[in-house]
Amino acid sequence: MDRTSAILACGVTIFLCGAICNRTRHALERAGITVIPWLTGTDCQVLEGFLRGGLAELTMPGVTV
Repeated sequence: MDRTSAILACGVTIFLCGAICNRTRHALERAGITVIPWLTGTDCQVLEGFLRGGLAELTMPGVTV
């Protein structure tokens, strides 16, 4: 099973991550998954930021949102 299939099998609809290669990102997006890349912080910080709509402050340095 490839990565995209494994992620889809888990029921994922939004994928929060740090660095991601374009090939994987595009495969996920083609499968209907929203990808929010270039995030930094602990898993709890990222989840909290997502839930309160504050991911911009967790974007990796040098990345424009």
